[in-house]
Amino acid sequence: MDKTAFEAELRREGYRVVITSVKPNLVVPNHCHDFDAKVLVLGGEITVTRDNCPTTFKAGQCFEVPMGCMHAEHVGPEGVAFLSGRRRKEGALTLEAFESDLRREGFDIVNGGQQPNFAEDMHAHDFDARIMVLSGEITVTRDGKADTFHAGDHCEIPAGCQHTTKVGPEGVAFIVGKACRRPAMN
Repeated sequence: MDKTAFEAELRREGYRVVITSVKPNLVVPNHCHDFDAKVLVLGGEITVTRDNCPTTFKAGQCFEVPMGCMHAEHVGPEGVAFLSGRRRKEGALTLEAFESDLRREGFDIVNGGQQPNFAEDMHAHDFDARIMVLSGEITVTRDGKADTFHAGDHCEIPAGCQHTTKVGPEGVAFIVGKACRRPAMN
């Protein structure tokens, strides 16, 4: 399945779309998620073990892990990049679940904020960023499209993504996950 079609399917089915990459050789022992996950591998490989049965997924392959399903993950020697969807049964993403997701995926967590009406010119980061707004608002413009995020909203800005930001009149407080990733390519 191609990336565009997969992302459209995720949105139709109520999944939150996440694009990420994971460092080479990461091993995550048996665990389960508090969300349903659907994944399209974009590059590299990941082995998922369920019921003592390992299955390796490579670029172009999809897999699902239902909420509560015990499984282990082993990322290949080149790392893995994937487009995934997460759908929680209880509704909105909580701060605790957001932080848990960041930690599990190897992000460093930083609390931050900006003064009212602060603006940044077009720029890009050398790290993936996931942001959850705690109070106030921030507008992120990328690919010519402006999206405003308020308390409880979250967004992802992949490394290399050109964007600008503009803080609202009350300032903004946020939690951000930062991860320097080496792109996984086949």
